[in-house]
Amino acid sequence: MVALAATACSGSDGGAEAVSPTTGPAPRPSTTTTTLPPAQELGADDDLYAAPDPLPDVPHGTLLRYQQVTPTVVDGASTYRILYRSESLEGDPIAVSGTVLVPDAPAPDGGRPLLTIAHGTTGIADQCAPSKKPGSELLLTANQVADGWLVAMSDYEGLGTPGRHPYLVGQSEGRSVIDAILAAGALPGADPGDRLAIAGYSQGGHGALWANQVAGEWAPDLDVVGTFAGAPATEMQVILRAAPAGFQFLMVAGYAAAYPQADPSTFLTPQAENRLDAVDEGCARDVFGAVSDLPRGEVVRPDAFDAGPWGELADENDPGNVATADPILVIHSDKDDVVPITLSKFLLDRMCKVDQVVERRVLTDGAGHTAAAPPAYREGLAWLADRFSDSPAEPVSSCPS
Repeated sequence: MVALAATACSGSDGGAEAVSPTTGPAPRPSTTTTTLPPAQELGADDDLYAAPDPLPDVPHGTLLRYQQVTPTVVDGASTYRILYRSESLEGDPIAVSGTVLVPDAPAPDGGRPLLTIAHGTTGIADQCAPSKKPGSELLLTANQVADGWLVAMSDYEGLGTPGRHPYLVGQSEGRSVIDAILAAGALPGADPGDRLAIAGYSQGGHGALWANQVAGEWAPDLDVVGTFAGAPATEMQVILRAAPAGFQFLMVAGYAAAYPQADPSTFLTPQAENRLDAVDEGCARDVFGAVSDLPRGEVVRPDAFDAGPWGELADENDPGNVATADPILVIHSDKDDVVPITLSKFLLDRMCKVDQVVERRVLTDGAGHTAAAPPAYREGLAWLADRFSDSPAEPVSSCPS
């Protein structure tokens, strides 16, 4: 579940003082008509990530700050870093960062089509936030930008902003991903419509499915037209039990950040727990390197799934247990060397049991996990474009008739 671009782990937290609020566009929360204070426009050297303390009492999805990025990531659009208000699992207000592409071309009547992207694994340390060096999945959206889509990509809760990132915690990912596109609608020239497509690959496939699952309640004013999930991380118990130690460390730290009952000492052996801080000191590849010398049998306690809540929490974070109104497309390479293709078959079976309209496509060109991401995105985004059309093709179902 490594990110599309390793460079997403570079960059720094910055250290400039926050500037005073300036007049900016009015924020656009999804479910309120309350007059809100304008977002704060920052200069290039200002620190976007230093969240206001306390956070303003505004609805989730409200844009708090924005900062133009030059040069732009995709030609034909302005690139912005954003900071917006979201909500933790326990309902506490939090600040989340992300990146947005606002097309230069005028918006069509009815507002721009909306695309929100859940990104792949970068790590959980603040320096791994994709917005610190924008690119990765956004580079694959040039055609959508040319067609006038407004594109947002959340960093997720705790990546770049205070707290540890709740890695592979579905509700956290879903809220962050939906709130990013709500906040994006308040940027200059955004002109958002109300029709939304959701996309993601790897960890982002998990995040996209969860964003789709929470969207109806979290942002009822938005009309989700379709969700693309490439090589989605699913079957959380399998990953937690059998994945390489680096993934186990990221999951344990992420679950501990989200759930008070998730005590790492009930899952990791003492020698492994002593290395858990590695997740805060580097990005995904650094974490994998830091724990690569631990023998596989000396990472997880023998009683890990008996002594703690880990199995139950893992099951709670599997996507696909609730049917949604929009169709879903899952794309997975048969040679995936990180997320075994069998996992998306289990996901498909679960979705079919709840009567979800879902198509599963298998790529057979021999590409591994990372190499399969661009072709999966090309297919997925083309499918989403069709969902926006005036006469979309009837969605295909891979479920038994």
